[in-house]
Amino acid sequence: MKSIDHPYFGHLEVPPVDETEAIWEGTAALGSSEVEVRLWAEPGSGLDAGELDAFATHLAHLPALDTAARAAIRKNLHQDRYFIDHHADEFDDIEVIKRLAREANGEAISVDAFTAAMHHVRIGLWHLIGEDEARIVMDYTIDAATSDELLAVKMSRDGTVASVDWES
Repeated sequence: MKSIDHPYFGHLEVPPVDETEAIWEGTAALGSSEVEVRLWAEPGSGLDAGELDAFATHLAHLPALDTAARAAIRKNLHQDRYFIDHHADEFDDIEVIKRLAREANGEAISVDAFTAAMHHVRIGLWHLIGEDEARIVMDYTIDAATSDELLAVKMSRDGTVASVDWES
């Protein structure tokens, strides 16, 4: 199906060009903030109502998805603190890092405090029929105004975390 009318996303059409592109852009509420959301599709892939329904359900239950993503970030940072240490060294003049360092009281910034301070900046929904790749990508940053470095939590269609990747 090259186009579809979906209750959540409205009218969608498969991209006409040879590249994957965003076919829908919007926001979703997460607590008191709004998170940018983009739905991506490949040309010629068709659109699947079941896949779109799953995305809409996840967006309607975004706090649960955020909880799972933050748990994965926490686990990842417990295994490898380099993302925290890099930010503490390179961005020690930004307010959030100053606050976290003060709260650490001479110790290393804790994984839990750093994870709690991260901001959810963007969600990518990847409509890739027949592929066994991450479908949902949730991007987190410590300070979007200062650093373009993210932890991208990649999830399967059912919300299971596949990986946490450092990206910029």
